[in-house]
Amino acid sequence: MIELIGVTKRFGSETAVNDISLRVERGELCALVGTSGCGKSTTLRMINRLIEHSEGEIHLEGRQVREFDEQVLRRRIGYVIQSTGLFPHWTVARNIGLVPRLLKWPRAKVEARVEELMTLLDLPIAQFGGKYPHQLSGGQAQRVGVARALAADPDILLMDEPFGALDPITRESLQLELRELQSRLHKTIVFVTHDMDEALVLADRLVVMHGGRIVQQGTPLELLRDPADDFVASLLGGNDRGLKETTLLRVGERMLPLSPRLLPQARIHRNASLRQALAVMFREHADRLAVVDDNDMPVGELSLRRLVGARRDD
Repeated sequence: MIELIGVTKRFGSETAVNDISLRVERGELCALVGTSGCGKSTTLRMINRLIEHSEGEIHLEGRQVREFDEQVLRRRIGYVIQSTGLFPHWTVARNIGLVPRLLKWPRAKVEARVEELMTLLDLPIAQFGGKYPHQLSGGQAQRVGVARALAADPDILLMDEPFGALDPITRESLQLELRELQSRLHKTIVFVTHDMDEALVLADRLVVMHGGRIVQQGTPLELLRDPADDFVASLLGGNDRGLKETTLLRVGERMLPLSPRLLPQARIHRNASLRQALAVMFREHADRLAVVDDNDMPVGELSLRRLVGARRDD
């Protein structure tokens, strides 16, 4: 869906991005991570030509981005930023409908799309459609920003630190909402963040940048288990990498089938992360948990030995 081939960006004598090559598959959420100034936001903005690249080629579906008219290109790519970029003097509904109106959609179609997206993002139009950005909480404003980016149903979504200014509770809530949205919409998303926990939770693939170069890319598990160098290992949490791995694995992957022995009282859902299971074990002072399904029916059990990867139980 997106391909960068030998891309470099210079600002005067400074090289911000240095000869990077990257391929983002259709429907993939690719997270660009690294320390401040590593070139991740510059890379993102070169895709929709907010910044022009100096060397190399950038392709969308096999076509070079410079073959597109700039405005046409940006209207077919959703773009979400940390500050939302909402027009303060426009209502929520008008902000969301911006790109469809620019694309000259019929009025009824624009209104239907706005209502559809507001419902999808838990912003009932009767309650929020007539509000202005200053009347929204940070999380609500960010939802509006996501809705506006999705309004014209683009195949590609670029997200630059979209949740960076939010409090931890709101941030986690929106991360979960984005995961749920992506499971239904299957957009191709390039997501920039400096928060490794956020990247690990959201990404299908991580791209680690340092000094304007890509130093490693792969699935979150691949990088956690086999970092390319000390920098990548440190970025991924250093000695906490094993704990971070537990956020990616589900209880259902490690549980044992039901056995004749009495199930423990403490319970965990089969789709919970191993990190959540570990937290329940600590809270309940238990080394075994009953694993339940959506109907709260036991389907297996999880021991501490299984959680940490032991092949068999006591």
